[in-house]
Amino acid sequence: MTIMEALQWANNKLRKAGVDSPMLDAEILLAFALDAPKAWLFAHFADKLKTHQEEKFFELVDQREDRMPVAYLVGKKAFYGRDFVVDAHVLIPRPETEVLIECAIKILADKDPERTLIADLGTGSGAIAVTLAAETNLPVIAIDVDEAALEVAKKNGTLLVPETAVDFQTGNLAEPIIRIFKTIRGQTNVQTSSVYPFKTLLLTANLPYLSEVRMDNLQAEVRHEPEQALRAGVDGLDAYWELFRQLRTDRNVLPRDLLVLIETDPEQRQAAEKLILHNFPSAKLAVHKDLHDDDRVIEVHI
Repeated sequence: MTIMEALQWANNKLRKAGVDSPMLDAEILLAFALDAPKAWLFAHFADKLKTHQEEKFFELVDQREDRMPVAYLVGKKAFYGRDFVVDAHVLIPRPETEVLIECAIKILADKDPERTLIADLGTGSGAIAVTLAAETNLPVIAIDVDEAALEVAKKNGTLLVPETAVDFQTGNLAEPIIRIFKTIRGQTNVQTSSVYPFKTLLLTANLPYLSEVRMDNLQAEVRHEPEQALRAGVDGLDAYWELFRQLRTDRNVLPRDLLVLIETDPEQRQAAEKLILHNFPSAKLAVHKDLHDDDRVIEVHI
């Protein structure tokens, strides 16, 4: 079987299975099976595959036919210009989330870099945390309750940023960062002390936000992603309710300049704003749209 024949076979097989981009997926999977750049294929259409290459490619195509995401099959996904390691323990980074990165960079542009800290809650693959560390050169703490997910994030940190750029912490939502600041408060003992290290804290969070209805109607590919990173109760906002309750309870130990960026489903905008204002009535909110012009990120100044 030549490269051209392999691509045509896979394209027909995936198209019949209802895959949205059968030829593109075939090209990516074949390039992965051959351990070659995708562009290399186009100059070698007449080359014949070796037996072990055919077998590997057939197996990948069979899995894709069952709607296993391409990112899991090849073990990586591009996000904000970098390739991130992914596996079935973490969500696959989406282009829609890149608007959160843009918002964070803009917000942090006029902050004192010596007294600013970023914490990414529910970090998953670490795409947000590692990207912000690379783009801002600010210290970042990446937090996840799932040890397996945190191991993936650590791999990405090792591959993409200096060793000390991101600190990885196991814990539920904001609990580790609150614990850190309680320790700092205890050591300085004065909120406005000149030795208090941080003036600004930016929290980023792309937490589970799918409602029960959305979970019942998932695309076939999404069903392969970890349910605990998707499901968030009847209205899809359970995780954000818990986060903002944590912040309200321990607001006094956190820096005065506290900002939060959260990603939500566009249909959740009003409900999400209500839950934020329920916990922080004087909070200032702004909404940012993604590449599809959907309301995607809520910016919160507490």
